[in-house]
Formats: sequence, structure tokens, C-alpha cells
Amino acid sequence: MNPIDLYKKLPKKNCGKCRQKTCMPFALSVIKGETELSECPLLTNEEIEALRGSVTKSDWREELILSLKEEAKNINFKDIANGIGAELKKDNSIAIKCMGREFSISPDGDITTHGHITPWIKILLLHYIRTAGKGELSGKWVSYSELRGGMVKASSFLRDCEEPLKELLERDFAQTEKILIRLGAEKREGFPTENAWHLYLLPKLPVMILYWPQEEEFESKAKVIFDSTADRFLDAESIIFLVEGLVKNIEANLFLDKK
Repeated sequence: MNPIDLYKKLPKKNCGKCRQKTCMPFALSVIKGETELSECPLLTNEEIEALRGSVTKSDWREELILSLKEEAKNINFKDIANGIGAELKKDNSIAIKCMGREFSISPDGDITTHGHITPWIKILLLHYIRTAGKGELSGKWVSYSELRGGMVKASSFLRDCEEPLKELLERDFAQTEKILIRLGAEKREGFPTENAWHLYLLPKLPVMILYWPQEEEFESKAKVIFDSTADRFLDAESIIFLVEGLVKNIEANLFLDKK
């Protein structure tokens, strides 16, 4: 079933109650694997089950996942587990924590966890394994532009990561903070704002999320800073991918909490 076919099966009310707000983008997002059918508040359980069997989620990301899985087969997990902060299991699989959830990756590159796994998280974890970074965290916080390759993509990071994060905090600060804590974030002191949260997105990729609410003539601002070793564990493009995923995760949780 392609997005048009799925759209024809939807209520087509454009009710604005899902994250995509209208039915066509919702259909496209479902086909891409970014959204579950259950996020449509107008579909009954029976309709969801009937549609689920007809939806084949397939796009460029699935091809990338297959390619990354093939690469994973050539990686000795025993050699890289300690360097990336993963736990080596008896069956030679590794366990990696990402945003409060634990994922298991087999030597064949198969990824399992409790609950739904998006193509985004599969690509991210397989990239993290492939990079196979090493070294201890420095404890020195730097902006994205200070990371290797970050200066070139700094405007993209602002547009795709920090600005959307700021909008979520502006929209519902209390609930967004609750979700951050649910994902494993901890409030920290000693930063230029009292709204500072420390969060491990991956075992060797902690971030500090800083937020300044609007004050008189000063606009609100959100900034994400990294341990200076972050570029050892993911490249600049993948780090954008990682923080974008955090934003989408928060957005999805906000939507589900309100249902």
C-alpha cells in the first residue's frame, strides 16, 4: 500500500489531532515507518488491525539498514563494546542504552527492544557501532560548531534541532521537562540558566540541554552542548540525526500524553 492508497482508507477529516495535523502527511509518515496507525484518534482498533496487514513500510532507510547490518557482520563486538559503552552478552550480542531504553544488537545486526523500534533508531545504533569510537569523556562542554565538521552544518543543527526543541519547551515547558526526565535527563546546576538538563542520548554521547525562557526584550533560546569527545563516536551529520530523534521522541510523547 502506497501513501495514496492508505490516505483513501483514512477518515480524511484533517482533524489536526495527530502530530502531522492532516491525513496525507500522516499516511506518508506511516508508510515511512515514522508513525504508528494508532496515532490517528479517529481510527478504531478494528480498522487499525485491518490496515496494519496491508501497510508495507519501505523506503530508502530500509535499504540503508540492510547495508549497515551487512557491515555489522564484519565487526567483532568483543573488540568495540567497551569503547562505545556497550555491554557484551554471552551470546556475543551487545546491549546499548539510548534515551532511557535498552536495545540489543545481535552479531548479524538485528536490533530488538521492548516496544516499537523506528528505522531512525536502527540506523543510529548501527552507525554508532560502525564508528566504534574509543576514549573517556573529557567533561568539557562545547557547542555543536566546535565539533569536527560542525561548523559547516551549524545552521542545519540550529534549524533542525535547537529551534524545534525551543518550540516544544515554549509550547509546554512542564510536560516537556517531565518527558526529558522520563528519558533519563537530570537537572544540573552551574550553567548560565537554571533550566539545564544532563541526558545520555547514547552511552558515550551525553548532552546538556539549556533553555532560557523569554524575558522582556530577550527571546527564548534553547542550546544543546556536547562533551568535546562527541565527534569520536558519531560524525557531525549523525549527531544532527541523533538530536533530531530526541526532538521527535519528545514530540511523540507529548502527543501520546495528551491522548
